[in-house]
Amino acid sequence: MCAIEYKNHIFPDKTDKFSKEELAKILRKALSESGKLKSQSDVAKATGINIKSIGDYFTARYKTPQKKWNLLREVLFEENKQIKPIKSSNGKSIEEVNHVAERLKALIFLIKDELEYFKNASEEERDILKSHIPGSDIGLLAGLLTALYDEDQLQAFKTFSDIKE
Repeated sequence: MCAIEYKNHIFPDKTDKFSKEELAKILRKALSESGKLKSQSDVAKATGINIKSIGDYFTARYKTPQKKWNLLREVLFEENKQIKPIKSSNGKSIEEVNHVAERLKALIFLIKDELEYFKNASEEERDILKSHIPGSDIGLLAGLLTALYDEDQLQAFKTFSDIKE
């Protein structure tokens, strides 16, 4: 399992790196976005966790134990997931974003194979490659791929590159 994102809200799978206050905030946010669960009492009924403990977790009196967190996370997230489809910031569903990522992964796999050919080719063969693909395009692509893995670099890339959003 991993963290789940729902409407710009993270539902982490592990509690160890979060304070009791952070976990309580996540629980309150999930409950407020729930369509069927209206109260902590509803959450207690849905999970089988006693109402006092639920109150303690939602108010950050105690840190939610991992086993109970897993149950709360499942009930609250599944509830939210059924109500509103997850959308990315550009309006695509998360399923569509995953599809785009898988296509890009396949393209990179194909490109790596072709680049292997040119790595072992003669200088004359590499000159043919250079005549078909300008170095500036390669630099732009390499820069963008690198920037996609660092948000600060991505913002700088967007600011200084000629690529339009």
